[in-house]
Parts: sequence; C-alpha cells; structure tokens
Amino acid sequence: MRAVSRESYERAEDRWGALMREKSGRGLDFGEEAFAAADVLRSSGQLTRSFADSSRSAEDRAQLAAEVFSSVFSSEICELLIGLVRDRWADDGDIADSVELLGVRSVLAYADSAGALERTEGDLYRAMRLLAEERDVRIALSDAAVSLARRLALADRVWAEHVGAPTLTLIHRAVARAPLPTIAASLNGYIDAAADVQSKLVASVTVASPLTRKQEERLRRILSARYGKDVSVHVAIDAATVGGIRVHIGGDVIDATLATRIRGVKDAISK
Repeated sequence: MRAVSRESYERAEDRWGALMREKSGRGLDFGEEAFAAADVLRSSGQLTRSFADSSRSAEDRAQLAAEVFSSVFSSEICELLIGLVRDRWADDGDIADSVELLGVRSVLAYADSAGALERTEGDLYRAMRLLAEERDVRIALSDAAVSLARRLALADRVWAEHVGAPTLTLIHRAVARAPLPTIAASLNGYIDAAADVQSKLVASVTVASPLTRKQEERLRRILSARYGKDVSVHVAIDAATVGGIRVHIGGDVIDATLATRIRGVKDAISK
C-alpha cells in the first residue's frame, strides 16, 4: 500500500485491535466475516470505486456502506467497514486488502487469547512445508475448476485432525483465495503476521481527552525505548481519569492521572 492507504489501515487496525482485546473469543467468527466482506468488495469494482471516491463526502460513503452491509454482517464488522470507507485510500483495492488483513488479525487474536498463537504459527509453517513436498495436494487445492466445497473438504482431510481451529480457518481462507495469491503465498503472509503479533508489546493507554497523532507517536517512541522492542499504542478515552495518563503494558501499570493522585491524598488524610 502507498502511504495514504497505509495510514488509513493503521488507524483501522488500532480501532479493531482495541475491540479484539475485549472480544477476542469471537475472533474466528469476526475473521470469517471479514473474509466474506473482502470477497464482496472484490466482486464489485463499482462498489469499491464508490467507497474510495474522494469526491464523495465521508458521510455519503459511510451511509452507502451502512446500506450495503448492515443487514449482512454483525454490527462490529459493519462498524469496521464504515470506519474504513470514511478514510482516504490511494487505490480502490486497498479497502478490501485492509479488511482481509484485519480478518487475519482477528483469527490470530483468537489464537493469542487461547494461548495458541505459537502453535498456530508452527502449524502454518508445517502446512506450507507439506504443500511444498506434496505437489498433487498443492495442485488439487489450487484448481479453480474444482468447486470450493470439494477443495475445502480435501483440506479438512489433510489437516483437520492435526491443527487447531485458528490454523484451519486460515488454511481454508488460503484455499478459497487460490490460485492468486497462491496458497503458499497466503500461508507465508499468515506466518509473518503471527510473528509480528508475538514480537510487539501492546500498550493500553487511558486518557481523559484524545491525544494528537504526534502525541501518540511520541508516547510510542518513549515506551519502545523503555521496553526495548516495538510497542503498539491503543488509546481509550475515560473522563473518570480526570487528567494525566494511565498505561497498561505487559504486567506494568504506569499511572500518572490526577484521579489517582487525588485518591492518594484522600487515603493519606484518612489514615
């Protein structure tokens, strides 16, 4: 993606990541819904052009998305799509690609919450190796002349008893998208995404009023330097904090809110 689309995707990823921390148990369902939404977008060039048309107002694009998707998908996926089309995109196809990526992130969030992310990464790697070694299986799973139902049934016979639900969901998606991208290319992308999830720390930041993008970036750099690895910052607004900032990262809590200081004074007085 070009820079403008990458920035739009990252904003959506931040919003979706916050939801996934609350509802990771639904990650498989959200992932499959996101994949279905990406398919809808890719099936209609006219629709995606309308969603990416900067000559239309953001509200107009959002209203169109609500009309198209609200009766088809869950409220969470519908809100994701509405948020995406409100933003700016360098290319029509970048919206569908972003939905696809967020679907993968949803499945991985489920795996992570279940303590199965490392296993999922390993299972995906082994699946890719099997395809490299078994040419007949690779060709059969990628044959567009064969119905998707039959190809998914073959994938189940090969993997269903040996991998977890997140891995099987992603294998199904790779088969559904074949032959372009190839199954191997899709699996390699999923492996990279799983590794990326595991290499990052997530900072949940609570403030009384929104941070500017510059403030968020400065906070991200400070936390990354302190913890020695890349930190993804997710901001939530809570007026009860009164002022200052509260950061939850790993097992640490950094609380510099006025509300906390007030409670500290009250506690000292009451002793």
